[in-house]
Amino acid sequence: MTVASKKPSASIPAPVQDSALGAAITITNRHKGRSNVIATLAIVNNYLAIAACAVICEHVFTDIYPVSDATWWTIYAFFALVIASRLRAFENFVHEASHNNLFTKPRAHEWLEFLYAFPVFRLLKDYRTQHLEHHKYLGDPARDADAVRMVYLGFIRPDVDGYRLNSGKFNWLMFGLPLTGWLHYEYLITTFAEYWTSPASYPSKALYWAVVMSYIHMYNHWRLFGLYYVVPWFGILTITRYWAELGEHIGQDMRSDWGNSRTNDGFWHQWWIHPINDGLHAVHHLNSQVPFHRLRHAHEELVKESPEFRERTTISNGVLETFSQIYRNPTYVREASGGRAEWDSGQVWASLK
Repeated sequence: MTVASKKPSASIPAPVQDSALGAAITITNRHKGRSNVIATLAIVNNYLAIAACAVICEHVFTDIYPVSDATWWTIYAFFALVIASRLRAFENFVHEASHNNLFTKPRAHEWLEFLYAFPVFRLLKDYRTQHLEHHKYLGDPARDADAVRMVYLGFIRPDVDGYRLNSGKFNWLMFGLPLTGWLHYEYLITTFAEYWTSPASYPSKALYWAVVMSYIHMYNHWRLFGLYYVVPWFGILTITRYWAELGEHIGQDMRSDWGNSRTNDGFWHQWWIHPINDGLHAVHHLNSQVPFHRLRHAHEELVKESPEFRERTTISNGVLETFSQIYRNPTYVREASGGRAEWDSGQVWASLK
């Protein structure tokens, strides 16, 4: 794939002085403290929320306050969405762990991987390798896996300086494709398959799922497992993850230190699409060492003290607003490097033809 040379666009602000970037990073450095207590409570809270959803559906609205079948399924659909949001939070904990942002001791992230990564079929070692490449080569359509996948899907055209989607393609990619089942198939042949085929975390990951499945089988909890895990994890989370990934960098200028990442805020982002402050992505790409529970403080301080951050950061206060920005704003990427990411073996979408 040939990549046209990029020329400065009049719509892109001129680069700011390095001192402004340094000042912004200094601000974020004030918020780098990890907390074992906060991380542990956040992980436990996820388990409690999932359990509460199951208990409410199985007992409150069946034994205590019985409802009709139609009403029960409506209630269940809501709680399945809540569970999917908590599973998304588990994925975000993996993201935090890849930067050693959960616990004070780096090794603790590997020791406790089974608590937050195995439930969503993630492996910390493999994820960290891929994700740090994303930070290092942000916007490179040959080295950044996120950008590579967006090229494959059609959200990015490396040969177009400032590419934006037409309405037909936008509607198909944003709302049509998620309903076809293709994203679910893609997940199975990439992330899920790699969880089992990767040499990382053996035998602990196999032992973890052997214990889980043995317990389910022993007590015949297959119905509960299907309703309160499989449907939220495979049916809903797959689409949630897709929208979350799109909202981070599409419609942004990934060539710049400023404005390369969207800040997705507001109730639905915080609760569903981007839990545990994952939506504060502009701060994260300024300083990836700020843990999730300090991102809000860092964001507010940057908005107050850094004019460049305040003026150049795209902020969305709702899911529909994010979709609108993706449609209206062009996406700028770097010129493709000559190399290829070493970890893309087996990633059927991580290749440029």
